[in-house]
Amino acid sequence: MLFSNCSRRLVSFLSPDKKLTIMNQIIEEILWRIYYISGERIGHYGDARFFLLNDIIKDIHGFTSKQLSVTVADLKKQKLIEKKKDYEGSILVSLTERGILRVINFRFRRLNYRKEKWDGKWRMVIFDIPDSHRKGRNALRYRLKMGGFYELQESVFLHPYDCKREIDDFVRLFKLEKYVRFGLLDFIDNQERIKLRYKLS
Repeated sequence: MLFSNCSRRLVSFLSPDKKLTIMNQIIEEILWRIYYISGERIGHYGDARFFLLNDIIKDIHGFTSKQLSVTVADLKKQKLIEKKKDYEGSILVSLTERGILRVINFRFRRLNYRKEKWDGKWRMVIFDIPDSHRKGRNALRYRLKMGGFYELQESVFLHPYDCKREIDDFVRLFKLEKYVRFGLLDFIDNQERIKLRYKLS
């Protein structure tokens, strides 16, 4: 179940669609902020991946402190974040693997809707993942399609916009570093047809 009883009571005056939208906005914002400041620590373990909760939520505007508190409790309940206290009693938070995957899914979905000036370069993802990692292979293929990547061949995908962090974090999370390559191309011989797919000039 997506939200706790407390969350549902908090926005009980809103229509069901509005409730879902507001809570999803808060969830996405908090998860994204933790993900953003985590940087290359994503997928690693230990205290270095924990951050002060107050630093995460202090600049989030448009929501009440109660909404933010309830959302943090929901994120913990859903096992999207870990919480602990430091020696001063301050609350620290970190993304779990499930939380990282949730943010990566946000990121891949947004790739599919990006509309910006193209820099003329193609991002290429190539993989040769063995059956022993079938789950990761299927998950990667699913997210590439979710992100609107162009399937050039069975295990070769292209995208016109920067997506290296999304690929790197996903590959690290599923421990596929040995099997996935990322490249940047200035030209590919059938690119005029691919440019039409993305409505690029």
